Amino acid sequence: MYERMTSSDDTLAVRLGETLTAAEIDELYAEAARALEGRDRLNYFVDATRWSHLAPDVALHALKQRVLHLGWYNRFRRVAVVTDSQALKAMVTAMDWVTPVMDVQAFAPADADEALRWCQGG
Repeated sequence: MYERMTSSDDTLAVRLGETLTAAEIDELYAEAARALEGRDRLNYFVDATRWSHLAPDVALHALKQRVLHLGWYNRFRRVAVVTDSQALKAMVTAMDWVTPVMDVQAFAPADADEALRWCQGG
């Protein structure tokens, strides 16, 4: 499950639940597509504090979606991920390294407000 959060017009902000379904992943991509309409760049804020796993078939679906949307990476300016998971922090660090067109940072749950401000450019 996930929910939209309040953010600036140039930022898509979501809070993830413990897990996601394939349909929810599709909806997240649809929301990103709508948010990208009419703008060159978008910021993306993800509060993954509660998120813990994907079922194997859903993880494969998420990977397929990511590959299908590789062209979007140059359209994201800042991506903030709030998590206490060391594995997710490592993935965020790797993503920042391999996607120089966008700035990707992980933040601790205690720094969630700061993360949203940073993501929105402030």
